[in-house]
Amino acid sequence: MCPFLDSNFFQTCVLILTAGITIWIYFARQKANVRTAVTILTLQIKDIEKNIEYLRSEGIIDGCILEKPLHYSTIIYEENYWNKYSHLIVGKISQLSFENIDTFFKVAQQIREHQILIKNKIQQSTEYKGMYYYQGVYNCINSLGCKGTTHDYELLRLQCKKDIDFIHKLYSSSDMNVTPYVYQELAFGLEKAIKQYHKLTDGTAYADLDRLKKK
Repeated sequence: MCPFLDSNFFQTCVLILTAGITIWIYFARQKANVRTAVTILTLQIKDIEKNIEYLRSEGIIDGCILEKPLHYSTIIYEENYWNKYSHLIVGKISQLSFENIDTFFKVAQQIREHQILIKNKIQQSTEYKGMYYYQGVYNCINSLGCKGTTHDYELLRLQCKKDIDFIHKLYSSSDMNVTPYVYQELAFGLEKAIKQYHKLTDGTAYADLDRLKKK
């Protein structure tokens, strides 16, 4: 028994078996990685479509930015998983399907860039509004120290409160609401990018990708 275990034939068989198991594990992991990547990609594609279609219907109409819906819109995506996993998909679906998915993510990236720029402009406008509101309020309060004496305090305090209430009403009034200034180029860029968007889940490219989960 021992001479057989020490024989070249046995050692060769062990090497072949080890190599075979290693290769099997490698391909099994590759398949698992592809299925995981496809699951993540298909979920992200659905999320991207939902977010873009919300922007198209609620965020911009006839080239005009709708401030509140766009401000509270969900960013198209946080991380581009196509950039991360596309190397696992190449060669496993048709060239046309691969190109269609690649185009979908490129368009989504353009929309995302314009969306973030506009959201930042709206946020900046909101911060300025808050800054000037508090500046007006504290100016009223600080002015008390320059008027009258402690004997006049109660009268001045009541007047200051009226002034602050008036400032609050002005800033809360829809008639006095100042629409954030958004460069027309940004609105045009967002609208142009959205027009390039085509839903992916209805086409063969998405179906080809989804089929990889079953292989």
